[in-house]
Amino acid sequence: MSFLKIDEFKDCLQKYQMGTLSKKEEEKFEHEIEKLDEYQLFLEAELGETMNENKILRRSQAIAYVRMGFVSLIISLLLLPTLNLLALVFSILS
Repeated sequence: MSFLKIDEFKDCLQKYQMGTLSKKEEEKFEHEIEKLDEYQLFLEAELGETMNENKILRRSQAIAYVRMGFVSLIISLLLLPTLNLLALVFSILS
């Protein structure tokens, strides 16, 4: 099992895009790309649910933060007028 190092892969990709690879090198590179596609499909099948669960958890956490922010804002906006009203009532009663 031979794997291309990242520098070799980048070099081969650049040559492949420019069309300067020999026919044998081009076939070998295309075979490597096909293997990468198979690896990607395997990883998506194996880790797909885990990755999906993480996305759902992050989204739920973000929604919870937004809700907490709105609740804090509403409490702040309601608290100030309520305190002013109470101060006015006490000043009138005094």
